[in-house]
Amino acid sequence: MSDEDVIIEDEPDVAPSDHPTVLTNNNTPFFWSLVNYVWTFVEGNGYLCIIGVVVAYYVYQKSVSYLEEKVKKNRNDVQSNLSPEEQMNRMEAVRRAREKLQAEVDKASAIEAEKIKEREERQRKEKIEDWERHKRGEGYKSKITGAGSSTLKKDNFSHLMGSGSSGGFKSSRPGPSRGGGG
Repeated sequence: MSDEDVIIEDEPDVAPSDHPTVLTNNNTPFFWSLVNYVWTFVEGNGYLCIIGVVVAYYVYQKSVSYLEEKVKKNRNDVQSNLSPEEQMNRMEAVRRAREKLQAEVDKASAIEAEKIKEREERQRKEKIEDWERHKRGEGYKSKITGAGSSTLKKDNFSHLMGSGSSGGFKSSRPGPSRGGGG
């Protein structure tokens, strides 16, 4: 194909008067147009915005304290509208409820104290039995739990047989005298 066979289509010429001098996107999303509007307003009226925020905060604080006082006054009015007999009945009901809860706490503490006393008595008897066994020459009770426990590890590894897979030096565990503070 030669250069003469190629046809280049040009776009139609646009007259400079038809084209706007500044290009703007007229399809901006609503959120960004709102942000732009607010930003422009704050730029122009910044001090007015700060004063408005301070006044709104002051009004909010005053209204909260007013409403708290109103609620407190209503509670006191309800209490004062009761007859002395009704007030006494309420106070008596509160006293009975407190006594009931205290009785439950006392009962639970007595049960716990009994359990502690039984545990201490059992430990005392075990110590006496250990001492009696020792005096008879049978030795003390073994403190190792579980039947047939041995000093060897479960994989029958003994440190006397040489180094194993873990081998190597193990540093001693730090004692309570190390470290700062105390």
